[in-house]
Amino acid sequence: MDLAFLKEIEGDSRISAESIKSAVEKAVRERVLKPGDKMPSTRDIAIYLGVSRTTVVSAFDTLGALGYLNTSRGAGTWIRDPEEVDSTAAQTVEMNPSISSSASFLWQRRRNSLAEKILARAGRRPDSSELDQSNFGAPSKRLLPVRQWRQITTNISRNMEKTGFEDNRDVFGYFPLREAVAGYLRRNKGIVCSADQIVLNSGVERVFSPVFSLLVKAGDRVVVENPGFYGAREQFHSLGADVLSVPVDEEGIIVSALDQLENLPHWIYLAPSCQEPTGVILSQDRRIDLLEWAHRNECAIIEDDWDSDFHYSSQSARTIFSQDPTGSVIYFYSFWRLLYPLCFTGVLVIPESLIDLFKGYMGMFDRQFTLMEHYVLTEMIEDGHVEKYIRKTWKYFKRCRQALIYALKTGFKDRVEIVGSSTGLHVLARFDSEIDSEVLEKAAHRADFPMVSTDLFYEGEAPGNEYLIRFAEMELEGVDAMVKEFVDSVLYD
Repeated sequence: MDLAFLKEIEGDSRISAESIKSAVEKAVRERVLKPGDKMPSTRDIAIYLGVSRTTVVSAFDTLGALGYLNTSRGAGTWIRDPEEVDSTAAQTVEMNPSISSSASFLWQRRRNSLAEKILARAGRRPDSSELDQSNFGAPSKRLLPVRQWRQITTNISRNMEKTGFEDNRDVFGYFPLREAVAGYLRRNKGIVCSADQIVLNSGVERVFSPVFSLLVKAGDRVVVENPGFYGAREQFHSLGADVLSVPVDEEGIIVSALDQLENLPHWIYLAPSCQEPTGVILSQDRRIDLLEWAHRNECAIIEDDWDSDFHYSSQSARTIFSQDPTGSVIYFYSFWRLLYPLCFTGVLVIPESLIDLFKGYMGMFDRQFTLMEHYVLTEMIEDGHVEKYIRKTWKYFKRCRQALIYALKTGFKDRVEIVGSSTGLHVLARFDSEIDSEVLEKAAHRADFPMVSTDLFYEGEAPGNEYLIRFAEMELEGVDAMVKEFVDSVLYD
């Protein structure tokens, strides 16, 4: 199909899923697109407009929900008859003549500050949520221990008649898995805790929900790293907390800057083992200083350790939780980072003094968890498959990382700076400020190069042309060719 119906938005630097949806709606109304017309692929549209495929998919999903599109898996997407689109609304008005079809509910009156910030960003250039590789940054599916996971799943499924509902009664998650996780954290993170201190749930938001719901109050002062993970920062904002940004350098969060704050904080949230986006590791001296400062000022710490399994040139430092004698640290870890899409399990390790409170909350509001996933993950850990997988992929990622850095430095020479860090599944690159950012981003899309701006990670103005480049999805044999296509598109097209 000709892509002329998108001409009006082609070249617009602020193309979003909403603008693509509006262009298709207009084309249907004006009969430029007719019932039965087959739509171009989402990939073709993404290339044509210079946006991410995920943006186009989001527009298609909305158009499908509104009735403009029919999709058949493996066959494609077609335009529906526009008369069918309005049929549901027409039936509603016919049944309720007092309700005007133009009188839509004003949800904007109900939006909170987080909703407003999300909408304000809708017109910006693509961010990490629009690039699959950058959003998840999870290891390639080619590397996952799928065979072991499948075998264990099959064995459990064959014996499901032996499964009783009692396994699902513990509100913190399947107890044998919590015991296995306690051993895993002791061996790999130096954390000595009981299974009773471990809270399991699916994903980041659900496992963190008791912390936000029970312990963070409106008006609390919360220190976050700058730059730092924007999801946590905006979550604190949405709860009415007073968010205070503290800078980081090559040794992590600058602890001495805490003394410069006008008011003492109640919380410190940080990612000390792989700071995002810089990838730096909080030095051991600063870990000690941070704990001493927090104890002295009665401040609680949330230690986000979700991307802490891969270190390439140095040993990881001991977790803050393992060095805390007072029980002032809550620790977070995720198997989702390692095993997506096989596993979504997130882990909180809480001080013993919070066990009863968290059990009360989980029993009242969140009693469900994915029992089959817990069964399988238990055996994966107990049989050593998870740790073997980490050792295997560590070698591969180290080579990918080296190949990526070498190819970027060879192609761009002194026009790129690779920020020194030796952990995680991404590198941080700063390109010559004379290179236009639009040129960089469009070239990255054309080359399927998983690169995303770091601007959302900064509170305030972000440095120009700074990008996260995830290498977890890259194939080692294809790194040179991918980077060359990207370099040629930036410098020579």
